[in-house]
Amino acid sequence: MRILFVASRFPWPLTQGDRLRAYHQVRLLSQRHRIVLLAPQPEANLEENLSILQPFCEKIELIATPLWKQLWRLSRAPMTTLPLQTLYTFDPQMRRRIESLLQEESFDLIHVQLLRMAPAAVHVQKVPAVIDFIDALSLNMKRRAEREAWYKRWLFALEARRAQAYEQQLLSRYTRAIVSTQMDYEALGSHPRIRVAANGVDPGCAFVGEGRKPNVVAFTGRISYFPNADAAVWFVRQVLPLIQHQRPDTQFWIIGADPPPAVQKLTQQPGVVVTGYVPSITHYLQQATLAVAPMQCGSGIQNKVLEAMACGAPVVATPFALGGLEVCHGEHLLIACHAHEFADLVLQLLHDQRLRRELAGNARRLIDEKYTWEQSVTQLEAAYAQALSCRSHPPAG
Repeated sequence: MRILFVASRFPWPLTQGDRLRAYHQVRLLSQRHRIVLLAPQPEANLEENLSILQPFCEKIELIATPLWKQLWRLSRAPMTTLPLQTLYTFDPQMRRRIESLLQEESFDLIHVQLLRMAPAAVHVQKVPAVIDFIDALSLNMKRRAEREAWYKRWLFALEARRAQAYEQQLLSRYTRAIVSTQMDYEALGSHPRIRVAANGVDPGCAFVGEGRKPNVVAFTGRISYFPNADAAVWFVRQVLPLIQHQRPDTQFWIIGADPPPAVQKLTQQPGVVVTGYVPSITHYLQQATLAVAPMQCGSGIQNKVLEAMACGAPVVATPFALGGLEVCHGEHLLIACHAHEFADLVLQLLHDQRLRRELAGNARRLIDEKYTWEQSVTQLEAAYAQALSCRSHPPAG
């Protein structure tokens, strides 16, 4: 099959979840299909980034968009009902290039990533089009509106309403839609066109069971992403003091790119380390005593949980961090809803080496059984097969 793969961002470096998902999808799809990648131009290191993806692609086409054009499109928000993310990110050049490619070349299917790129193929009739929402943006924005500063809440509530309406439109226009969790499937109304393709774990995440540093709690992710920054601040302010009251030498490592000022200031509290960008997050997960995912908002599968489980770091997480993962409290990880409960479970793990070993072993077995990128792409190909069997699209609109 020849696939036109439209990425929301160039799938390298792997600094965001959508890049990670697109990279592994392209990598594995290329083993059985021919891939033409259409993506926004990388912000830097063009040749290096291209060299990473070229082995997997028959052809790569890039669209460069200056910042002023993005801001101009965003200024049109009062004149449209499109989500702000879509207005800001989507370049009409992308749609025009797709139309040209469909006239010039033969494709069996179009894969579009994220709601922000949805206009790229929403009117395509010639071939089946599949959209990978990854998660329900409407749910993400609704939860974020509840956590943002009061003067921002109206904006995220507005975005939640726009996203919800647009998601439902797209479900009637795209042949199939993909999400990463059952929770997002249900948030989008359990629509019959939606299929679940869970995230996976990089095979390079080696399990480390022994030789970990004592009393080190790790938190990973792109820290500039609001749910991550919010989680780090919440943990340091609400949970870490309770832990350090009993274990004063406990360290909290915040590992990931672009920490905002509010997170950088957390280093004023003893034991808090903010690394910024690191070449390998798994290196830190393989050293820490345990990992936490203290999310207070967000949607979709948190890759940080899967990566920690794969590396052998036992996990304490809030329900927001799980996104429908098929995990059991006390078997694969520990789940806490409130600050005191979260602190108690972290202290339990710091104290109980046997429990750490048991959780880590069970978690790794679950990863191998259900959460590999190979399994994810198999689920994606099943959705492709269903799309190919429904070649006649409904009229747009």
